[in-house]
Amino acid sequence: MVEILVLYYSRSGRTEALANSVAKGAESIDGVTVKLKRVDYATVDDLMSCDAVALGSPNYFSYMAGIMKDFFDKALNIREKVAGKPCVAFTSGGGSSDEALRSLERMISSFRLEKVADGIVSQGEPSEKKLIACKRLGETLAKKCMKELSSNRLDAE
Repeated sequence: MVEILVLYYSRSGRTEALANSVAKGAESIDGVTVKLKRVDYATVDDLMSCDAVALGSPNYFSYMAGIMKDFFDKALNIREKVAGKPCVAFTSGGGSSDEALRSLERMISSFRLEKVADGIVSQGEPSEKKLIACKRLGETLAKKCMKELSSNRLDAE
């Protein structure tokens, strides 16, 4: 069984809607469970114990939410323990800027997580098209995780 953590922050509900779509996509793959968690209720242990992670944040002043950055600041000492985990990112905001996504992707790189797909940027209320894209993002992350699990099992035999 593979566990995917969908870690997000949302005030208006827009990023939460995207997070729910990512979770639905990941859960649609057999053998995958999802832990959907707002970052203000998450712990570093949540990040260490999952097999893969999806990160979602609003676009605040062309950057991820401060509370998301704070979470990563607290997790600095576990970077080695999470290196190589598959990861994706998604953001929402009032404008079309991809700067918040790029800030999340810099965290992915800094923690040496494995970016498995291009991130999603949603502008305003999430459109059906963006929700579907997020669902596919979750599916992609889950499939990558399951593929790695199968590969690791074959290597162990």
